[in-house]
Amino acid sequence: MTLHTRLILGIATIFSASVVEGADQPVDGKFPPPKPPVGKWEQLFAGALESKWTGMSMAIKSPLITTSPNPERAGEYVLHIARGPTGLIRSMKAYENFILEYEFRHLTEAPSANGGNGTSGNSGLIICHSAFPKPGGPYPNEGHEVQVCNLGNGSWYTSHGDTFTMPGSISQAIPDPRFGVSHQCGHRSMPVAFNGSKTGEWNRIRITCVDGVIQNEVNGSLASSLFRASPRKGYMSFESEGAPVEFRNMRIQELAPDPELNPKHVVPLLPEAMTTDYITERKAVELPAGNFMLCADVSGSLALSALASGLGLPDAVAGGRVIITVRDGKVSASGKGKEILAAQPLPPDAKGVLHLEAGKFGHVLLFKPVAK
Repeated sequence: MTLHTRLILGIATIFSASVVEGADQPVDGKFPPPKPPVGKWEQLFAGALESKWTGMSMAIKSPLITTSPNPERAGEYVLHIARGPTGLIRSMKAYENFILEYEFRHLTEAPSANGGNGTSGNSGLIICHSAFPKPGGPYPNEGHEVQVCNLGNGSWYTSHGDTFTMPGSISQAIPDPRFGVSHQCGHRSMPVAFNGSKTGEWNRIRITCVDGVIQNEVNGSLASSLFRASPRKGYMSFESEGAPVEFRNMRIQELAPDPELNPKHVVPLLPEAMTTDYITERKAVELPAGNFMLCADVSGSLALSALASGLGLPDAVAGGRVIITVRDGKVSASGKGKEILAAQPLPPDAKGVLHLEAGKFGHVLLFKPVAK
């Protein structure tokens, strides 16, 4: 036995002898999940839905989104998302480090993972993403999803507990090797034991997100975890996808942010808290006075002046994702991520009109500052 080995064994003996009697010990290789620190909680399902949430790839006032009083907590509501086309509603506030708690339940039984007829019980909560869906799809290009699934268990996903990075993120998170791992759809951390409730019963979820580590607890058991996750600051959203689902008792406790957070870990944020009008009617739409942002996915190409009149925009041709920003009396524009028009003063008494009858469009989003 070498001197180095004897020193290591001696230190280990001293450490093991100093363990406080009665302290938590591993049970079947697991520790109980830590209790959250004592801090200030914000209730996310209190007041009007529109006070904290807005549209993203669906309208906040869609008939798929309804609320009802929460019988457990006075002044709060239950969020009901009906079955329909896939779409998201997002928080108006961006979050970095936090503890998020909520409950959800599925209202219909789903088919097995092997297929068959029935209702696909699939929803989710996406965190740390931008306010823009990717062109041609309802989801953001980046972020991390906490699965709300009722589909059974497959080779690359499970029910209630998966956590994974959206494929368009700048860096794929590392799944915690203590749990199941799949790379077929995002770098996915999967639970090794099913702790979800039965259909119709509530599941209790706690998400802890700190400096690139995301931990997902289901009904009091640690289910999955990601390391080195990026992005680390952005919005959160609920997903309407396959079947009716309900959420309730949602609260968040923000934790200290990273004072040295690298900008690459922050999604493109809106300049302030803004609501989103998800516009589906292809007709002329009057644009608001004051500050706003317009995002239009243009099929083919279109002159800026034909897309929006009354703002003094040039006849420059743009296509793909076009963003027009009016802020503090100036207007600017970009297309496909490149500047088309540098900020210039608006015409006197400018009255903007968006011309959706002028071409073919995908997503059309109008961002407006939250009324104060």
